[in-house]
Amino acid sequence: MKGKKRIVGLGATTIGILCFQILYYQLTVIILQGIANRITGLSNDCYLMIHHTVQFLLLFIPTILISKALHIDFGYHIHQWKKGLGWFGAGVVIELLVALVIVIFYGFDGISVGADTIIFQLFFSGLGEEIPYRALPLVILPLVWGKELTAQIGAKYEMDIDVLISAVLFSIRHISFQFGHSGISYSWTQLIVAFLIGVVLGKMYKRTNSIWACMIAHGIFNIIAVTL
Repeated sequence: MKGKKRIVGLGATTIGILCFQILYYQLTVIILQGIANRITGLSNDCYLMIHHTVQFLLLFIPTILISKALHIDFGYHIHQWKKGLGWFGAGVVIELLVALVIVIFYGFDGISVGADTIIFQLFFSGLGEEIPYRALPLVILPLVWGKELTAQIGAKYEMDIDVLISAVLFSIRHISFQFGHSGISYSWTQLIVAFLIGVVLGKMYKRTNSIWACMIAHGIFNIIAVTL
């Protein structure tokens, strides 16, 4: 019975995190729209820089306060970053393989990326997305479960259930919609790649316990994606 309650609690927490992520994202869109009405004439990537900065600040400040008050570690340090190099390499390979498949099937039109796009993807994309889609689920889910959320595969391997859940949530993040507007858009390729990269970044976070390392890797992965 205790095990069933833990599973129900885990499911309810996952749904709660998903609802929070959706509402939080929609809130930051509303804030951005207000800013865009007052600051006009910027490029789309400049507005995205503002948006992701708002995303970062809205969660960074509260989680810092929570970490100090409740001694919950959200990974705001970087001293173990070398432990994630293997998973970083795996992410680079995934992005390059996807780019290769796209080039084979759709051709290569050359590289045409503006400086503002490079700046946004490299420095701001991970800044805005890693706390809600990596740190929060990978801290909250094990706390609810009461221990590390893993499943044994054979005699040698363990699967991180919380990493898979966070990767699914990250993939859902790449379904585009906005409250008050009709229509939902998505790409199956993007959803699958987002899931795989979500697994890579989740494993990096577990290995390094550093959300900063995940932000840097996220930016590099996105640079590969948008340029190739």
